[in-house]
Amino acid sequence: MDKPIPNNFLNDLKSYKGGASNINGVDKIFKLSSNENPFGPSESVINAYNEAAKDITLYPDPSNSLLIKKLSQFYSINANNIICGCGSDEILHLLARAYLSGNDEAIVSENSFAVYPLAIQASGARIVRAKEVNFQTQVNSILDLVNNSTKMIFIANPNNPTGTLVSYQDLTVLHKNLPPKILLIIDEAYIEYVNDDYSSFISLVEDNNNIVVTRTFSKAYGLAGLRVGWAYCPDEVIDVLGRLRIPFSVNSTAQKVAAAAVDDQNHILKSIEHNNLWLPKIKKELDSLGYLTIPSHCNFILFQVSDNLSFDANYVFNYLCSKGIILRQMHEYNLPDFLRVSIGNDEANNFLIKCLKELSQ
Repeated sequence: MDKPIPNNFLNDLKSYKGGASNINGVDKIFKLSSNENPFGPSESVINAYNEAAKDITLYPDPSNSLLIKKLSQFYSINANNIICGCGSDEILHLLARAYLSGNDEAIVSENSFAVYPLAIQASGARIVRAKEVNFQTQVNSILDLVNNSTKMIFIANPNNPTGTLVSYQDLTVLHKNLPPKILLIIDEAYIEYVNDDYSSFISLVEDNNNIVVTRTFSKAYGLAGLRVGWAYCPDEVIDVLGRLRIPFSVNSTAQKVAAAAVDDQNHILKSIEHNNLWLPKIKKELDSLGYLTIPSHCNFILFQVSDNLSFDANYVFNYLCSKGIILRQMHEYNLPDFLRVSIGNDEANNFLIKCLKELSQ
């Protein structure tokens, strides 16, 4: 029987799988699987949400003018080069759709964010993975893979799920050695948590026609449920994305709430201070219990359940679930011996440490 047939390159495409969010039979849950802000939004942002609810019968502003103006003023950047999306994921997919096709290649790091390969495959292009060293993205490995078919490079900085950071100097070297036809995408979703001397690549966008920087409101800003992201793009890129994107992809409530969140930087500072306190504390506890941790610049820690322990990663995951703590399993990233834990609130973090110690006894 004849029937509609999708593109062949979609046959091997696997849908993105988020972290678990509930446990059967457990009432109180500490969800440490999705890198969410444990404080959620601030009171002023919640007030903006309640106020925005009055206008949900109206179509949103397709130009996202209020939010773009806020971002332009806060970062001192050109409003004409900002595009907003339903999370930065939408923008990443739009970029792949606009610049990749079946004969092209796009390079990602060995343990890159899972959305990049999905976006590349959905465009029909080939995924090329650059080897890492100690879970660290290697600029030379990327450059070695560049050829005439390479059209795009995705780099999360810092990277999810590893938490590692590429220095500004190394990224500059990478960009200088790329042919101008290759689009370099720097995903700075976790940039607010970086304490090292690192400058955003936003400053280089206006002087180059092949750099795009993406950002999100899902992490430090605590608005993961509203799905708001944005990107800073060269003129030619912003033009093609503007013609390609869905007009109302960022709903009216999300636009107004995100704009209010930009105004409340005290909440961001509070979130960063909390992360600075607990990230090294949880890493120290994991190390002392025999786990192998990857140094992180984000609001999470990737750790390996080593062979020296008397249990494996699945056992740790299931044990913690029985206590109401959900971590992120790494099977999707082909790291079955690893788990990723997000930094939670004080209660969640203390309870996590308590349960990990009990498990090791």
